[in-house]
Amino acid sequence: MLPRDVLILRVSRARSRAVPTIVMLDLPETAATLEQFVEGEVVLRDAAILSTRRAREVDQWTLDPLREIRVGVTEPEQYSQGERLVTVTRFTTAAGRTLSVPYALAEKPARGRRLWRAKAPTAARC
Repeated sequence: MLPRDVLILRVSRARSRAVPTIVMLDLPETAATLEQFVEGEVVLRDAAILSTRRAREVDQWTLDPLREIRVGVTEPEQYSQGERLVTVTRFTTAAGRTLSVPYALAEKPARGRRLWRAKAPTAARC
């Protein structure tokens, strides 16, 4: 089994007060399937990326909480010198780093849809 980046999601049924389920998914393989959460019966409650850093020791892995997930965003394809567009799922970490996972060729530019956004931390009350 090869180490890869893993998407960790906390999900639950819409309008449910039950304890959310934790799901771990292979990030590159499942980025295209996240559109199922747009207006679906199951909603995201929290998200993070576990980076295994390509076979390094476990103590070197990192867990990056996500600030936002956007699906259906278009970007210039990395290897075509901007000649072609690809559709990506864009992940933005809490630290502001972005990671785009391409999954299809695109016909026209699109901003995509926000699938999930972290709630702003609440101020501590005295």
